[in-house]
Amino acid sequence: MRQRFRERLRTYWWVWVAIVVAAVTLNELFDRTVAGDKNGHPGGDVFVAILVVLIVFGVWEFLAARRSRRAS
Repeated sequence: MRQRFRERLRTYWWVWVAIVVAAVTLNELFDRTVAGDKNGHPGGDVFVAILVVLIVFGVWEFLAARRSRRAS
């Protein structure tokens, strides 16, 4: 699974970069407007971005497994 993750990261790097940028941007907007935190926390942004990438990868794997089961 680790090898597949690395392979997908290399192949679809632009998708992952877009997901990370969107996650960090949305987290900053949420922090500033909803939570009222004007200082910002870069560590929290990185954590949220990593978490979002892992969730997207997990959903991607789940859907790929379902699709391959239907095809066979």
